[in-house]
Amino acid sequence: MMTLETFKSMLETHDWFFTYSDDHRYYTRGRDQRAAIEKAFDELSEQGLEREAKDLYNEVSPDDFRIQ
Repeated sequence: MMTLETFKSMLETHDWFFTYSDDHRYYTRGRDQRAAIEKAFDELSEQGLEREAKDLYNEVSPDDFRIQ
């Protein structure tokens, strides 16, 4: 089961700018991390923690990645 602590760790270690990489390995890793973050967010939402997950996401992510 996904926890907010695990979600925060995922966000803190994510390469937010992976799409700018010239190295396909970094791009692939970033893409996979992003997919895992989205899945984790969905799991937390299903647990009734959508607001908390969204606040955490916006707290950790760079300004360009904030969600409403």
